[in-house]
Amino acid sequence: MGLYPNAEIRVISAGRSGPARISVKGVQFGLGKGMAARIQVRRASEQEGYPKRAYTLREYREGQRGKILEIRGEGRFKRRIIEMGFVKGAEVYVEKYAPLRDPIEFVVKGYHVGLRRNEAEKIVMTEPYL
Repeated sequence: MGLYPNAEIRVISAGRSGPARISVKGVQFGLGKGMAARIQVRRASEQEGYPKRAYTLREYREGQRGKILEIRGEGRFKRRIIEMGFVKGAEVYVEKYAPLRDPIEFVVKGYHVGLRRNEAEKIVMTEPYL
């Protein structure tokens, strides 16, 4: 199934008394209550290289910059974002917000790119700096 020590998984839903739905390398599947209880996980923010508080690109203000830690999302969205240059480790600069705060213009790898706020929320960043 792709579950092994230190594997990156995403918990989609989990209840106290029922099955858990997880995603491993983009493949989703369910685990019964008994199997899910035997798996120990830790939040990405507890791993090395992640800030104590998770920032999203949506939280950045004009003039701030930071580096990408993770792209959340799957399928077409993730592929499109990566094609635009939003890859792990890339530096992103917030150029400006539109008058109604949506969309937001960013500079990534020398290109000006506009994203909607809900798309920017799926990009996990380092703590912003100037």
